[in-house]
Amino acid sequence: MDKSSENSNKQYSVLKNIFNREFVISAIIPIIIFSVFDKNGMTINGIILSGVWCIGVVVVNFIKERKLNALAAMSAVFSGIGLIGAVISNNPEFYLVSPIIQDILFAIIFLGSLFLERSLVQIIVEQSYLKNSQEELKKKPKYKSTWRILTLSWGILNISQAVLRTILLYSVSVSSYYAISTIYGNISGPLLLAFSIMFPKWYWKK
Repeated sequence: MDKSSENSNKQYSVLKNIFNREFVISAIIPIIIFSVFDKNGMTINGIILSGVWCIGVVVVNFIKERKLNALAAMSAVFSGIGLIGAVISNNPEFYLVSPIIQDILFAIIFLGSLFLERSLVQIIVEQSYLKNSQEELKKKPKYKSTWRILTLSWGILNISQAVLRTILLYSVSVSSYYAISTIYGNISGPLLLAFSIMFPKWYWKK
């Protein structure tokens, strides 16, 4: 197989892993729910139902897989807090702002970990995927810099998401903001995750 075919297969695999059944369930359905209610002047009801749906997806996945995704769990927590705030205040902005606060917090955590001996991505990868890795690999000069580059990438992604969402929140309709924010979040994360998996292999061979 030539390189062009191999690259084409990799791109297809990445796209297939993003635009799948999970994408429809976690992104498209809540957008439809929110948009229908918002267009009928029932924005709060749309917030409640779409928010409960998103949190329910995380709970169902945990029950099925018996494995908790840390980022998904934190997103569910922020959604829950925003949902409660929106219901109590009868103001949908509480729920709409929660992803921005989440992005800022994630960015602080990722970028802040760069000042530690081991960055956050390095800690996660070593504890989850490289438990039995060879010491020779860890001694390579590029080993540590790999995880710092990826940690920086995750921090920059969250900053860009926070900026984009803030601009959208005050420049487009509520329905458009919710749709773009939800789709962007469900695409950018998996894309960067795929990059995080492929980058070390390429960087270490460079």
